[in-house]
Amino acid sequence: MKKQKWQTSTSGTAGKERPDFYITPTHDFTQYTKDCEEKYYNKDTAFDWSQNVGENLKEYVKNLSSDEFSRITFMVLPMIKENVERKIHQIGKEGLPLDEDAMKDIAECIPYDKSTIYKAIFILSPLKMLQVSHVQLQDQREIHQRELLEISEQQRLGFIKKGTIVKSLDNEAERKEQAEEISRLNKRITEINKELKEIDKKYHAEEELLKSKIQKELDSIDEQILLDLNQTLALINETLDSHHIPSDEKELKRLKDLIWKRQFRGLKDLANHCLVVEQTAIAPLSMGIIHYKRYREIQEAMTTFINDEAKHSAIFRRFLVEKLEAKEYVSDILIKGADRYMWLARFMPATGMFLAVIVEVIGASYLEFFSDEKHMPDKLFREICQTISMQDEKRHMDLCVAMYNELFRKGTKWERLRNRTALKVIMKAVYGDKSEDHHLIQAFKAFGVEAEFLYRHIIDRLCQQLAKVGIYEEPENLLEIILGKGTKLSKSMQ
Repeated sequence: MKKQKWQTSTSGTAGKERPDFYITPTHDFTQYTKDCEEKYYNKDTAFDWSQNVGENLKEYVKNLSSDEFSRITFMVLPMIKENVERKIHQIGKEGLPLDEDAMKDIAECIPYDKSTIYKAIFILSPLKMLQVSHVQLQDQREIHQRELLEISEQQRLGFIKKGTIVKSLDNEAERKEQAEEISRLNKRITEINKELKEIDKKYHAEEELLKSKIQKELDSIDEQILLDLNQTLALINETLDSHHIPSDEKELKRLKDLIWKRQFRGLKDLANHCLVVEQTAIAPLSMGIIHYKRYREIQEAMTTFINDEAKHSAIFRRFLVEKLEAKEYVSDILIKGADRYMWLARFMPATGMFLAVIVEVIGASYLEFFSDEKHMPDKLFREICQTISMQDEKRHMDLCVAMYNELFRKGTKWERLRNRTALKVIMKAVYGDKSEDHHLIQAFKAFGVEAEFLYRHIIDRLCQQLAKVGIYEEPENLLEIILGKGTKLSKSMQ
């Protein structure tokens, strides 16, 4: 049997965060999504969920003018080429992967009229069914562990969370209720660990037998899949070398299918990013209510924010699960960043509030950018971005500015120096690490958007908000922080 090594990546920055074949997998939060929808969904954010996102994107690619299709094609093809070459190398060295997401990633590199890859995905289906129950238990354990960590921190600090409201523990009944919830979570985690231990030996034995059987079937078709990939690579190379779109109708249809698949994957990355930003804000905001207990205005505003963020994350999660058949991926980097922000807000409340001003602007302007038809062809995603950015995020930005000015703004030299330092650090943290092979940069390019255009939009909005809290910064200075000193912008950006 060929040794499988598809669980890690050796390519680019993105490989440090996710598998090489990342689509958007980790947890299936379908039930969680339904619960959030029921709790937070309302008529103000009732979108037309009957739309078919895949068909929206296909129609967009089909109706592009020849000039616009050519522009997007020559931005996207180098990314597809790199992925195809990597798949050819990996299959030649290691064989086909025994992972459904990895196999689907290969399918993204092969045009619609090559069917062998779908046979390979079907061959893997029994293994997928076997793994589902095991993975669900692991997901349950992780979700309960997150809940336990949050409640334990609240207990340590003498607070209790009721829905989205965090308040001081006032009586023995509430202490007892909190202790019982901690006990229940500990008991459930112990039960899950016991269940996993009991089924592990049997599960792994069955899994190995099934993998051996499936591997033999995959070995019989990997040459055909390699042939399909090499033919695809030849089409891409020929198009890139000639600098012309193919005139042959069949080759043009294959090329459009590859562009569509890359855009569909790009939309998964964009939607997952939006979901993760909204979701990871909830825990720091909950703790912020505790740490800002001296400032009742901030506590009330943060409670409002939590309600909004929960609603937003439910909407983006529904879009991801229901419309893209994808799952949530949360990077460890984001989780650590949220933790740092929580502690900063506790010990340096003025800096925490100033960073909240920046974070809200970045999030709102990102959504505003993709609510424009020029940048996002899918109507449903545009509507979601537009509604959230105009309805809730604008209110969040105004609230953060008002709170900072009312409670923390002094106008001293130290304050200006501290805020400029914080601004520089967060701009580097948010955007300074994103090279050309970063999954988000590639997602922008899949829709024909250079990252610089998005940066310009965000920075223009950011400078406007910063002026409201006494920081007057030229956009070019912030672009230098993101892109590096001496970076020459394209003429269209200047």
